[in-house]
Amino acid sequence: MGGFIVPVFYYFFFSRELMLLILGLGVLAGAVLETVRLSGKQVFPGILLRAHEEKGVIGGYFYAIAGTFLAVLLFDKSIAIAAILFLDFGDAITGLAGAVVSMYRGREKAYTRTYAAKRSSPLQAMFDDLSYALRNHKSPFLMGVMFLVCAIVGLLFYPSLSLSMIAAGALGSVIADAFPWNISGVAIDDNLLIPLLSGVLMTLASIVVPK
Repeated sequence: MGGFIVPVFYYFFFSRELMLLILGLGVLAGAVLETVRLSGKQVFPGILLRAHEEKGVIGGYFYAIAGTFLAVLLFDKSIAIAAILFLDFGDAITGLAGAVVSMYRGREKAYTRTYAAKRSSPLQAMFDDLSYALRNHKSPFLMGVMFLVCAIVGLLFYPSLSLSMIAAGALGSVIADAFPWNISGVAIDDNLLIPLLSGVLMTLASIVVPK
């Protein structure tokens, strides 16, 4: 959630060009750190890494920086800021909700990242990827939490963002967060996908349903 400082500075203080420069340097620094870490050297304390990241997977923070950079690069200012906040608050609060529910009910289990599929053709590969995502989604409860948080965040930008844009962005965040999307077995991190998909859908909504 600490990432909210980026949209705050972008909204109040920094130009788009300066924001892109700072985030671009952040992406570069993250790439260097991840290259060093994945080579076997300890860069961060173990407590800051998730189990799958300790096993040689690129850290989620890098995808978050990259997704934030791309949001600023690709989308209008209001859309970019909202999309970044969807990641910062929607993803964080939904994760906390999942942890709490799991603690007290023992029902909410994170989807598995294990992936295997037999591929006889590119079309079959696409079907396998889609089937895997649909079979390993998060619970409807957590989808609802994600949508609600993002909708509330989006309303802070009304009327700069129309209601249709807010709904589209919140829906995009749910789709990006709740399903383990893969391309040819390579997982697409939700820290990268949330700001991009929500930004794309908000942009499309602004075109299809003009204010």
